[in-house]
Amino acid sequence: MLKKTLFITLIALLTTACKDDKGTPAPSVLALGTDTITALCDGGNEPLSVTAPSAWSASADQPWLTLTPANGYGSQECVVSIDSTLITDVRTAHIRFVGDGMQECRLTVVQTGYGNIIHTDSTDVHVVASQRNRSDRHFSLALTTNVAFDVTIEYPEGVREWLTPKTTEIRLDRGARPRTASLRFDWTNNAQSEQRVAKIKFTPKDPTQTLRQPAVVTVTQGAAPRIEDNRAGDSLAVVLLAQTLDQYSEWDMNENMSHWSFVRLWEKSDKTLPCPEAVGRLRDAQFFLCDYQDDELPPQVGCLKYAESLSFYSNVNSFLRDLHLGADICNLKHLRSLEVFAWGLVDLPAELVNLAPTLERLSIGGNNFNSLPAVLTKENFPKLRILEMQACRRWTVSDLRNANDTKYEGGIGLHINTASSDDLRRLLLWDTLEQLVLSYNFIEGSVPDFKVGEDGVEAWTQRDVDEWGGDTISFLVGRPKVLPRCKWLTLNLNYFTGNAPEWLLYHPSLLDWNPETLIFNQQEYGLDSQGRSVRFDNTPTNFEYYYNAFPLYRSKYEIKEEKED
Repeated sequence: MLKKTLFITLIALLTTACKDDKGTPAPSVLALGTDTITALCDGGNEPLSVTAPSAWSASADQPWLTLTPANGYGSQECVVSIDSTLITDVRTAHIRFVGDGMQECRLTVVQTGYGNIIHTDSTDVHVVASQRNRSDRHFSLALTTNVAFDVTIEYPEGVREWLTPKTTEIRLDRGARPRTASLRFDWTNNAQSEQRVAKIKFTPKDPTQTLRQPAVVTVTQGAAPRIEDNRAGDSLAVVLLAQTLDQYSEWDMNENMSHWSFVRLWEKSDKTLPCPEAVGRLRDAQFFLCDYQDDELPPQVGCLKYAESLSFYSNVNSFLRDLHLGADICNLKHLRSLEVFAWGLVDLPAELVNLAPTLERLSIGGNNFNSLPAVLTKENFPKLRILEMQACRRWTVSDLRNANDTKYEGGIGLHINTASSDDLRRLLLWDTLEQLVLSYNFIEGSVPDFKVGEDGVEAWTQRDVDEWGGDTISFLVGRPKVLPRCKWLTLNLNYFTGNAPEWLLYHPSLLDWNPETLIFNQQEYGLDSQGRSVRFDNTPTNFEYYYNAFPLYRSKYEIKEEKED
């Protein structure tokens, strides 16, 4: 009986030894709660259960993994810490668990790397049609990326560029971990009465890198206000023009347009009033001190229906511009005077001939023409009286042998060689001009001479002498009649060589032209394309020869010395 009792007691003790204090069977092998952990690129902490009957320890085969605690006795709740990755590929590591008399276990950790990312905080951007201040014409995009990228901007067909990326660089110094930075884009005012749309596309510089999703931002700009055919429309057109041209100053819309500076309205008493409907409408306007970079003059200029005189001058850094006049201004049916000075024009449109019925003055000096615009002929503009094309120099060049140097981007300016070009000859044959201003260009060679009967050149007649004032210019009868109506001609500070022709030396208005300064005076230290010093070989030392030919002019121009008492 005693033996039986001892046996039962022994069985009970053995059974108790196989349980913990909660009645759970003690582990007999080393085991893990999971054998695989998958982590994202940012890493983090993952829980792990370790069960063991005795002491154990663990070690990782990669430095980006740690286990806390890394050893223990019996069962333990541990934490696997995973560093963030700096690569785009997947990486794998292992943690090895060992214990005395137990079969080892292994935990596999798989971490996915960053993919190629270009992400913007917005895919749709809306901007207003215009802002008065250039500094307000921009927007920013927060872009997150881990790849070097290019920026392209797509426009619908026929739409000019109006977005400019200003900052497009992000410092990628964290491997594949994305960086976020703010990118700035500038926009120009929308002068059209319709909204416009552009798409900004971000693409990896490396074509082998693909994106999880395309990075495209659609930018929509509002439409400019529609301009009505009335006085209010004129004022709105002028204000929008000033804004679009980035004029330094602008007009106050709260003030009556008749009080605006540099603006004049038609009055009923004006002799050149085109029609009764024009009274109170805009007659003249001047736009100056601008910073305009768009291709052509804004379309609102075509809404100034009754404009008689328009002036655009002093555009910032005009020598760097390659601008065009545009066709809108060419539809004004009452324009008599047009000035576009120091603006950056490189040509004139063929549509300029639409102004021929009324245009009397064209001032286009200080621009970037490389040659005389083809549209400028006396046949196209029979009513033109004043043509000003002075100071058309994009670069400062004293030696024309260097004129074709590639460093002079866009050409040096109005460069005419009379030995190979008829441009100057064409202008001098424009016999209806009363003013021709050609100072400070790059015109070289000799001043063209003319013969009666060639190129339609007529001779001075006795009738001309009578109209001029009797026998004042009778010396000219039978000689070539060149620029007979010209009261003001300037040729100074060019690169002329050779002799001044007879028609110039004996022109009946020569002394009115201040010839010592504005005719014979050429570019100081200038050399033409042949390396010759520029000057007229027959520059007169005085005008005695002129008074001998025109004796009645002596009393008009010669200064009389006062007698001393």
